This record gives sequence, C-alpha cells and structure tokens, in this order.
Amino acid sequence: MSLDGVLPRGVKRVLGPLSPPPSAFTESAVLTHPGGNAELRCTYEHNGSMYVGGLRFEGVRAYRFLAEGHCTVWHIEEAYDALVEVEQSGWIEELLAADSSGMRGQWKIRHFLIHIDSSGAYEVAAARCEWLPEALV
Repeated sequence: MSLDGVLPRGVKRVLGPLSPPPSAFTESAVLTHPGGNAELRCTYEHNGSMYVGGLRFEGVRAYRFLAEGHCTVWHIEEAYDALVEVEQSGWIEELLAADSSGMRGQWKIRHFLIHIDSSGAYEVAAARCEWLPEALV
C-alpha cells in the first residue's frame, strides 16, 4: 500500500475502442472462461445495425469484475468502452508473488481493463488479447 492507504493501480495505456464509434451497447456483456482462454462478448448498435463483437484473452491467469455501481473513477477514465493495458500493475505483482507453481518469474502476464457502459469493469490478467471479428446479428 502507498502512504495514503490506497493500493497502487498502475499506469493505463489505451489499446483501442471495444466497438467502432458511435455505437451503443444494447445487452450486458458476457465473460466466458473455457479453460486457459476467456472471451468477453457484447451486442451493440452501430449505424442502425446490430452487431456482436468483443475480445479474446489468451493465457488467462485471473480475472475480476466490478458492477458499475462499485467502479471508481480509475476504472472508468480511459477505459470507458475501450481496452486499456495497465502497466506497472500492483495486481500483476500480487499474482506473480503468490505463484507457487515453480514458474515464478517465467509468466508473461499483462493487466487488461475495460469498462463497458451499463455493465461495469472487467479486469483480466492474461498473456495476450485480441479483438473478435464483429458479426451482424
């Protein structure tokens, strides 16, 4: 903890928007974690048509969700409907320190964060992330 009692959160770097602007999310996002990968899917309206799209995380080590009412300004700034990478992440440091698998120091774990309007903040500790192809609904 820092001197003010707040956990260090890291520095955010914007990687890109979840969907092409302008768009409006019409359903809650869904995070699935079938094994070592995870997908965050959402449905949105863009230029009068409905699309489904999202993100695929590979090499997932951990994830967490905060409902919109529990998000702080930090979870929203820069991450509102956009994927960011949190560099110098206190959460990643915590995960690496807790690793008892004998792989300590060998994991490539990155901290991804996205806040989706009317849903909340999704944080994923994973090796990689890519955008899923969008498809008409």
